[in-house]
Amino acid sequence: MNIQRDRFHHSEGYVLEYEVTVPDSIESPYLHILFHGFSRIERHVPPVFAHKQWKQAAQSVCLSFSDPIHLHTKDSCCGWFLLGEEEFVPRMYELRASLLQKHGLKGTVWHGLSSGGYAALKHCMRAGGDDLAFVISPHNDPTILPQWEREALPFTHLPGMAAPETMTDMIADWAAPGAGRYLHALISEKDSYFALEHLRPIMRHFDGHESVRAVMLRDGRGHGFIKDADYHSQLQAAIRDWQGYRARHSAAAASTAK
Repeated sequence: MNIQRDRFHHSEGYVLEYEVTVPDSIESPYLHILFHGFSRIERHVPPVFAHKQWKQAAQSVCLSFSDPIHLHTKDSCCGWFLLGEEEFVPRMYELRASLLQKHGLKGTVWHGLSSGGYAALKHCMRAGGDDLAFVISPHNDPTILPQWEREALPFTHLPGMAAPETMTDMIADWAAPGAGRYLHALISEKDSYFALEHLRPIMRHFDGHESVRAVMLRDGRGHGFIKDADYHSQLQAAIRDWQGYRARHSAAAASTAK
């Protein structure tokens, strides 16, 4: 396993740290990009990277990002990857493209839990690929969350801090003609607030579109907790459904072009 850690620097002094892991033998045809969620940084030494919870992670090319807020202040545990976005995002997408090309990969799976799910779905939409967003309890509107005032509002004045956007606005063109993205969203059994206030508006926006699936796990768990076995089985199902959707999408596009 080859592990590379590096960082992007922002003109305002912010730092976005990332880690690329490349196995000796690559079995997954996809690049897996991971965004962590809320992280109590007193328990970590930044950078903070998301835990890989599926069996084939060790055979997959993975790219993990650490929220820049953790290196800027110890007073926030959650920044939604907004700090320095205008300079960091183009470089994130360039890195993604270079890894896809270097390793001959045919798509990206964007992973994220909670605020990381918000980031994963956002970048799946904006990176421009026919990719898979595999997200757990994603936020729709961060500003309605109780932790927004504590974790984000004190830092919204910083130069280069992107404004929060509502997910239902960002995904307005999700299923536009020619798009082949797929969303697989999970929510734990006792995560009713996020199910009602965040995931439900997202699912209503999609109105039953075939490129979207939501699953409530019967796991007895609350927000931010998911069993490795569930993560693995749901990811396998998500990739299978995404592959089928992309195949149908490609066939329909080819038929229309004739």
